[in-house]
Amino acid sequence: MKPKEKGDIAAANAISYFMMNGYEVCLPIGDKRPYDLIVETGGKLSRVQVKYAGWYIGDKKHKAALRTMGGNKSSYTVKKYKDDDFDLLFVYLENGRKFILPWRDLNIRNSLAIEASKYASYEVK
Repeated sequence: MKPKEKGDIAAANAISYFMMNGYEVCLPIGDKRPYDLIVETGGKLSRVQVKYAGWYIGDKKHKAALRTMGGNKSSYTVKKYKDDDFDLLFVYLENGRKFILPWRDLNIRNSLAIEASKYASYEVK
């Protein structure tokens, strides 16, 4: 599966999760923002970045990249997220598990091995 397809699957699951749990979901037009969704509940808005966590055989872990990557034939870019780029990180694992983490509470900015026990309390159903 291509990276964009994985991202689409993660975004669809995020939208479904938030809507099924009473949130209003807003989708920004275009992809120039560091967040993918805006959700609202109880009058509070939160910017959400959505990530797909694939299985890495060598590490035996699901990992989500905490950066954007792109380019063309002549150049390649990697951009790490800043502390204030979004409020929530929604991570969808290829096995269907979902996690929502407050971005400012994470002290890592490269990749996230989401199944570490310290993130267990952030899993949602």
